[in-house]
Formats: sequence, structure tokens, C-alpha cells
Amino acid sequence: MRGRSDALKAGNLKWLVMLAVFDAASAVVFAAPELFDLGMLTIMRIGTAAVLPIVVLLLIGLLSHEAKARLVYWKITDPLPGSAAFTKYAPADARIDMKALAKNVGLLPVESREQNAKWYKLYRQVNGDAAVAHTHQLYLMYRDMAAMSLFLIPLLPTALWYAGASFVSSGIVGGALVLQYIASAIGARHSGTRLVCNVLAIHATAKMDRAAR
Repeated sequence: MRGRSDALKAGNLKWLVMLAVFDAASAVVFAAPELFDLGMLTIMRIGTAAVLPIVVLLLIGLLSHEAKARLVYWKITDPLPGSAAFTKYAPADARIDMKALAKNVGLLPVESREQNAKWYKLYRQVNGDAAVAHTHQLYLMYRDMAAMSLFLIPLLPTALWYAGASFVSSGIVGGALVLQYIASAIGARHSGTRLVCNVLAIHATAKMDRAAR
């Protein structure tokens, strides 16, 4: 999964950079419009091309997969979406026949870590499926957007305040970033659920490699 996950994250980098540019530009225009001139545009253009991708990678690289999942699902223990694959998400998906799924993949675990481990094995068998790959990419993108937004909540308003923006304007920018974080986390939850269910829907309709048992 690591190689495919890295490829999907690399494909998402441009969207993360675009979001960071949008956040910075919107914040400056709102909180400190006097700073937004042709010189600022030139600096941002150079930063976008050379510096910002590195900054974005550093920010999202500071947290582990599980730490990012905690930011998305607001759970300390077993936050990964696969941890509730067979007890919560699959039974709620109309596409998935639980009896057929159990027949094709074997015993369905109920303990969170066992569920995630089982789901991961099933994912490995179908990760080349277009629908699975697409929802996985969306999950990673929204998850990293949520993580990046959380880092920007203190950083961007503080930078604006030091640059001369008012405390109120900086606070409004911070509030907007909080809303962006919440929206990204919700998007990641929906995509994570869809990823889990897409994998199980395939296994419910076709018997794959017995190695997943």
C-alpha cells in the first residue's frame, strides 16, 4: 500500500499547494490588503513554484497516518476507517450483502484492530480497481487538507498580526481556517467510508484470493 499511497499523495500535492496559496492570498486580501500588490504577487508566484510545495510537504509530513486519522475522526484509539469496516460501515451500505461477504472472505471480526487488519488485507487485493483508487485518493487529499488547515489556524493569523493586520481581522481569518478544517475532515470521513465500502462491495460480489482469510 505504501507505494500506491505515495503515488496518490504525490498526485494530490498540487491541490494542497493550491489550497495553501488560496488561503494565504485570501487572508492577505482580507486582513492586510495594503500588502497585496504586484510585488506580493511576484513573491507568491515564486513561492508557489519553489518553496510552497516543500512547506506543504513538511506540514503534512509532521503527522503519522494514525495522527491524521485522529484529526479526521476525532477518535484517540483505533481512528482508521477500516477499524469499523464490518460492524458499522458495511452493514449500512445497501450494496453489501453481509452473508455473501462472510462467505467470500471468511470470519468477519468485531474487534477494531482486527477489523482494520482484515480490511487492509482485502484492500490489497483490489487496490487497482478504479473506484477504490479514486476514493483512496480523495480520502488522502481531504485528510491532508484537514491536517494542513489545522497547522495554518495558528500560523497564518499570527503572521498577519505581525505584518500589521488587526487582531479582529486575524481572528476572522483563523475562524475561516477552522471552518475549512471541519469541512476537510467531513470530506475525509465521507471518502474514507466510501473507500472502506467500495473494497467490501467488490469482495461481497466476487471471491478473491484466499490469502485474505
